[in-house]
Amino acid sequence: MNQLFKEFNSVSKKEWLAKVEKDLKGKPIDAFNWEPIEGIPLTPFAHADDHKESYIPLVGKQQTNSWEIGIKIKVGQIKLANQEALSALENGATAICFDLKKSPTEEELKILFKGIQLEWISTHFNFNQPAWKRFVGYFVEYLSSKKYDVNKVACSFTLKGNPLHNAEDIAILANYKEELPAARFLTINALSNYTGLPGTVTEIAQLLQAGNEQLVALNKAGLALKEFQSTIQFAITFGDSYFLNIAKIRAIKILWQQILQAWNKDLTAKAIIEVHLSKATQTDDENYNKIRATSQAMAAVIGGAKRLYIYPADAFKNGEGSPFEQRIAMNIQQLLQLESYMDRVIDPAAGSYYIEELTDKLAAAVWEQFQKSDVRS
Repeated sequence: MNQLFKEFNSVSKKEWLAKVEKDLKGKPIDAFNWEPIEGIPLTPFAHADDHKESYIPLVGKQQTNSWEIGIKIKVGQIKLANQEALSALENGATAICFDLKKSPTEEELKILFKGIQLEWISTHFNFNQPAWKRFVGYFVEYLSSKKYDVNKVACSFTLKGNPLHNAEDIAILANYKEELPAARFLTINALSNYTGLPGTVTEIAQLLQAGNEQLVALNKAGLALKEFQSTIQFAITFGDSYFLNIAKIRAIKILWQQILQAWNKDLTAKAIIEVHLSKATQTDDENYNKIRATSQAMAAVIGGAKRLYIYPADAFKNGEGSPFEQRIAMNIQQLLQLESYMDRVIDPAAGSYYIEELTDKLAAAVWEQFQKSDVRS
């Protein structure tokens, strides 16, 4: 790579700004500075000289930038939900999230999963009631009856309430962790914390505080963090600020790693982040919503989201969206992954001086606020 640039002379920031000033013909450079968030000043003229040390790519152990193409299905009628899931999978979805109004019976669970190969996709469950223990038991029994390799069954659970609130539930969670080693039982759901661009720092600080509270509970229960931190994942939503969305994911990854290593210096796990594009950012113009969703999806992918959910462009009408717009929403992800190959570059934002600076400043502001929290180990 060094040979590639050997014929080009290096340009210092001082030389670069001199050229910028000349081209501006008297307009001050400072006029282009702004604060996307109060207290985080930025300049469009970020340069390598601003950061003497090399930025470290946020790659962890990953070999690609691949993400899961998600779709949410509200489970009312079990057979209908199964048909919707099969249709989504046929159209290219790789992650199915079942939004459960009530916990299915053992027989209903068999109907829900009919024709679905659970080793080939990831499966996720949102609970609106605290009935997760019985459901997970049925789920484990179903996997056993189908002779699935549980190490290949990726799944997660967004639970109502905290499964770490008493000793009985903690013991059950520890047992299920052994039976579902690839499962994430503790979803830090920050979708309702989103209040817009000005509240980004507080939103991320609250997310990390909630994650640290789970670590505190695991530690108090005597469960090894090196093993059980892998049960945690984060769910966030996006606004319209393209670069800030990228930095938002990257800052969470950096700070979560910092928190883990504060507990145990040998912990090197990467934060698993699923992104939901907010229906609150939609307008009544469906075509414009598609453009906006594409921009938000690109930011999620570049930032390093593990899983992405895009709402149909007409979801503002009834909360669900039409089948056509649901398919278009999925196509956005397929275009990014299968035609634009955005899954092939690990941490594509690495080395972008502006994004790196924005990430650093955002992370610093969040960390300052996080340190003021009352969570103690």
